[in-house]
Amino acid sequence: MKKFTTGMTVLDSSLGGGIPAGSLVLLVEKPGAGAEIFSFQFAVEGVKKGESVLYIATDETFENLVDHIKVYFPSFSTNDKFKLVSFISSATSDVVSFLKSSKHDPLGYIRKLFSNLRYDRIVINNLNNLVRNYGEEEVVSLIEELSRKVKKDEAVALAILVEGAVEKKVENTLKAIADGIFEFDVQERENEIQRRLKVIKLRRCMVPKNVFRYDITEKGIRIESLMRVI
Repeated sequence: MKKFTTGMTVLDSSLGGGIPAGSLVLLVEKPGAGAEIFSFQFAVEGVKKGESVLYIATDETFENLVDHIKVYFPSFSTNDKFKLVSFISSATSDVVSFLKSSKHDPLGYIRKLFSNLRYDRIVINNLNNLVRNYGEEEVVSLIEELSRKVKKDEAVALAILVEGAVEKKVENTLKAIADGIFEFDVQERENEIQRRLKVIKLRRCMVPKNVFRYDITEKGIRIESLMRVI
């Protein structure tokens, strides 16, 4: 079975080599837990491997997102293998084209990208903004289409969802559609910020029985090699 590495060796090893092709994975996070940085690392890993990457930003400009990625991956640069679509930027000709074509139907434009082009890795950052602006039914339908797309293309998609920011029934529906659920937690304990990652489910893969402690570093997410068994 083809698998896609995340760029985090400890996690990839625990998953038997990475995330299985054909998977839609929901990244459910508490605010500030670092799911966005996880998505950066996943996208950059794809570019390093020469894979095609589609990154959809729903609440950040093209320029700000690229600058944010470069905080952790300074050598990163967009190229023909990396397509970034921003819902709120007009700084590049690509995004200007997006705004013109999606003026009345932005989700329709995204659907066209899914149907007309093939990508190895797809990231949606984030679903909360989509639900708020376009409604839960439209977003659930979009995620169902994305799930079918990655299975057909043997690709992997990540979609970020901030915990508690949408109605519980919507969150549960999205979790049911997803092939995988990664939960990101952040807490303050003994004057220290501690972050943990749990793999709740991942189809076609043995789910690790571990809680992964991780830090956000100048090189992205670093998962501790010593893991806690639950």
